[in-house]
Amino acid sequence: MTQAEHHPPSSALPHTPSRQPAAEQAAEGVANMLRLARGMVQSGRRVELDGLDQMVGRLCARCLDLPPEEGRALRPRLAALLVEIDALNASLNQPEPP
Repeated sequence: MTQAEHHPPSSALPHTPSRQPAAEQAAEGVANMLRLARGMVQSGRRVELDGLDQMVGRLCARCLDLPPEEGRALRPRLAALLVEIDALNASLNQPEPP
């Protein structure tokens, strides 16, 4: 009689690590840049937003790579970024004091 092969239960199979932390980290990087830029604008300093479009593009790509349930979990964070972008835009469009 041969010994039966041992197969681990499906729950013991290797777990694919989530990519959500990388997307969250990218979102935090964009948020930090937006807050810094807004603070500079409000203090009357000139800002360069070079690279912001690339950061947002990488964030979007990371979000699209997520499984649907993990992507949905990031919706509030992305909505908050949109609010920060709108606030920066409003700051940039305020007339300069004389």
